[in-house]
Amino acid sequence: MTAASRLTRLPAGGRTAGVLATPASLVAVVALLLLVLTTACEPNRFCLDCATDAGSDGSTLSRYDGSVPSDGAIDVIAFDACVLVGPESCNGLDDDCDGLVDEGVPEAGDPCNEDLPLPCTAGGFECIAGALVCGDGAVLPMAESCNVIDDDCDGVIDDGDPGGGGFCGTDTGECLRGLDTCVDGVVLCIGAIDATAELCDGRDNNCDAVIDDNDPEGGSACGESIGECVAGVVRCVGGVIQCQGSLPATIERCDTLDNDCDGVIDEDFDFTADPANCGGCGLPCAAPNALGACAGGLCGIAFCHSGFWDLDGDMLNGCEYACDLRGAEICNGGDDNCDGSVDEALVEPSICIPFGECADAIATCGGVAGWSCAYPPTVSLDAAGDIIPETACDTLDNDCDGMTDEAYPTIGQSCSQGTGACRTTGFYVCTPAGDAVVCTAPPPPPPPPPGEFCNGIDDDCDGSVDEGASTNWVAVSGGAIVGTKYIFRYEASRPDASAIAGGTTTARACSNANVLPWTNVTHPQAEAACAAAGGRLCSETEWSRACTTAASPACQWSYDSACTSYVASKCNGNDYDSNPAAPGNQDALLATAALTQCYAGWGGATNRIHDLSGNVKEWTLERSAAVNPMRGGSYNNTANGIACGFNFVVADDAFQFANVGFRCCRDTAP
Repeated sequence: MTAASRLTRLPAGGRTAGVLATPASLVAVVALLLLVLTTACEPNRFCLDCATDAGSDGSTLSRYDGSVPSDGAIDVIAFDACVLVGPESCNGLDDDCDGLVDEGVPEAGDPCNEDLPLPCTAGGFECIAGALVCGDGAVLPMAESCNVIDDDCDGVIDDGDPGGGGFCGTDTGECLRGLDTCVDGVVLCIGAIDATAELCDGRDNNCDAVIDDNDPEGGSACGESIGECVAGVVRCVGGVIQCQGSLPATIERCDTLDNDCDGVIDEDFDFTADPANCGGCGLPCAAPNALGACAGGLCGIAFCHSGFWDLDGDMLNGCEYACDLRGAEICNGGDDNCDGSVDEALVEPSICIPFGECADAIATCGGVAGWSCAYPPTVSLDAAGDIIPETACDTLDNDCDGMTDEAYPTIGQSCSQGTGACRTTGFYVCTPAGDAVVCTAPPPPPPPPPGEFCNGIDDDCDGSVDEGASTNWVAVSGGAIVGTKYIFRYEASRPDASAIAGGTTTARACSNANVLPWTNVTHPQAEAACAAAGGRLCSETEWSRACTTAASPACQWSYDSACTSYVASKCNGNDYDSNPAAPGNQDALLATAALTQCYAGWGGATNRIHDLSGNVKEWTLERSAAVNPMRGGSYNNTANGIACGFNFVVADDAFQFANVGFRCCRDTAP
């Protein structure tokens, strides 16, 4: 739009029509407009019918006030006329020249503040003072405050320590400055130490730069005015509470004053028992060589000084008896217990020998010489009175050593005269003169007729035992035996065996009737016992021939008769009851030839071989090294086990048992 066109639409009521009717007038108006535009109007604006205003050239100018002059004509062309630039925008100008500024701006009312978190809220844009502002109900971000609210709407509450960071408090005295810090919506002084009430401690507690000012904790009364005490006033001195001007309590003294200020005079003193104030103040109990004591208000002696004793109980002379205590009274000629007596009430010591002839001696005190024992004349003493070894043979313990007549070691021992069965026995005794010993054994009897038995005894009194003793050999021949062999009539036994004991002597084997056989014997032991008897163990052939006898038919068991049929009661096997009186069947070892029908007959009563079946198993000569057969069975074997032909039992050299014994054989006649 041109300036000319605007001129045609701005005036009101057609008042410009006359002016614009002639070209001259139009030229004048345009000229005037150009003048105003170069001298007074703002850019893009010109003025019509304006109020009076002073121009830059001194002329009178007017700005348009929207009114129509009374004459309907334009008075003066001035500034503030409108130049159309387009649609209205928010810039503080009347862009559409409608006389209104910033009205109907297109952006006004558009939403704003939509993406910010609470407490910010959305609103609409408004044009205010030429600028678009988010308003119309919006809550906009503000500077962050310490209030537990996200004032700047950045998603963090009280960020940046709002209101904090500055020092707070004071550094005077005991106080310390802190830092203002936003804590839970409140600005607090963190780390500061605040002033407290002033105390009497040598410190500036109230932080006024003065220590212990105004006598803190002082001013009150202290102490008391009782007895010898005087009250004072509490003062703070050098950081310490002191009671000034007072006289405190002291230890109570025996002086008729209340020194400890408890309202009682001399209460700590017991005039009935205090040795320093016995009966009253200043009345001490004193005695020579003693420490005094007070009882019931009267003086006495508590104890004597070292080396002194009170024997008479007199307070005036105190402990009058000088004596060095050595302990309990002993025999030494002195007053050891300081009781005024010497060697009294002594206990007799055990110094006298309690044995033999010394047993009745009593110890006596000899004063300085000490204890001594008075022994009877039967004790052997030297010239100095010391006991010496005894020499007499008198059945007395003369030297009191617990032994009698030890100079004669054989006294009381057994003794004998003669040898073997002729030997008599007795004991060694003292002679009547008491200087030697004699044997009480009577003279031996005359020797018996020659003859020795296998019994471990020197029967013929010649000093040899069992030499040439009859061992009851029986001759056996025939069958597989070459020539004649000789075999024990009875099962082998020890020389000292009896009908109830097997004996202990192992010097040789014997063949005796009515004794228990030798059992629990190993094969080597049996061989040695037979050798000592002049024989050897029987071979199985010799043993079997002796058992079956020379009879025809041969015996199957070692019976006196009918030896081919088993009879339970003839030999000591399992079927024989060794104790018929007891219930059941008892098996036990019997003495040799106890069952008189259990024998193999080899001619007459003197040639019977007993107990080949049963009683004990019998070792025979080894078959090979450590393979040792046993024959004949024992008291706990069945009929087959005690038969003459049963030969299935063998054992090694170490085997021994209660039912195993042996008998001996030899190749030549005894």
